[in-house]
This record gives sequence, C-alpha cells and structure tokens, in this order.
Amino acid sequence: MAAQDLPNFDPRVIERFAEGAYRKANAIFTGCIAGGVVMGAIFGATPLTPIGEHWPIPQAFGFATMLLGAFLGGVIGYVVGDTRAALCRLQGQTALAQVEGAKHARAMAEAMREIHEQIRDIARPAPTPEPAPAPAESSAFNLPSLPPLRVATGGQQISPPPLSPPS
Repeated sequence: MAAQDLPNFDPRVIERFAEGAYRKANAIFTGCIAGGVVMGAIFGATPLTPIGEHWPIPQAFGFATMLLGAFLGGVIGYVVGDTRAALCRLQGQTALAQVEGAKHARAMAEAMREIHEQIRDIARPAPTPEPAPAPAESSAFNLPSLPPLRVATGGQQISPPPLSPPS
C-alpha cells in the first residue's frame, strides 16, 4: 500500500476505540460479579437439592448456605472482573495516550517551524547602504567578534597547550 493511499490521521477513531474499551471494561466487571453471584448461589443451594441429602449440612441451613455462596461468588467475581476490566481500561488509556502524543508532536512541530522562521529572519542580514567591514570569522548570526582572551601571568610567558597528546 502506497503512502498516498493511506487515510489521514483522525483522532476520533482512536477516541471511539477508547470509549468502547471502557464500556467493555464496565460490562466485563458487571458480568463477572453477576456470574459469580449466580454460580455461588447455585453451589450454596446444594443442600436444598437431592444431592444435599448426602452432605453433612442439614437442609434447614440451605438458604443460609445459598446466601453465603452468593456472597463468596460475588467477591470472587469482583476480583476476577476487576483484573480483566483493568486490562481493557489499560488498552483505552494507551490509545488515548497515543492521541495526546500525536497532538503534542504536532504542536511541537509547529512551534519548531515558527522558531526556525524567526531564526532565519534574525540571521538574514539587514540591508545597509554601505558595505560593512567583514568580520574575522564568518557567522551565520552576524555576532560581533570577541576580544582576545587576556590571562594574568605575572609577566611570564605561557606556552599554549599541545594540539595532540605527547607520544
């Protein structure tokens, strides 16, 4: 696929994906809790069934065990659902971070383009009616040359450092 065949960047597509990921996370969370409550209630109601006749729990405690099973199933569903929903939320946040990164990159590129144009305008020599004397060193920014460095030596001559390391 050629570059000109690719569609333009549309952040709304990614934002819709993130919204869908959050809806999916809420559905997973709610579904795991509801499923856990139902499964726990089914297992807790075992003393009320014919299978419960062989258990040490009397049938009179069947309703209490059903409620306890529903509660424990809900807790397990909460833990499982929260973990799975966190993965969906992470996908949504990753997508939103990509959109924000693209927005910041575009803003940074525009700011750099403006700075580049300002530097080019500053570096452009001003029109002068008479030519100015050429500086000793050419500079793209037409900065004034600095005076030579003076060192307080106390009257002694100091030799410059060697240009290459001694061999």
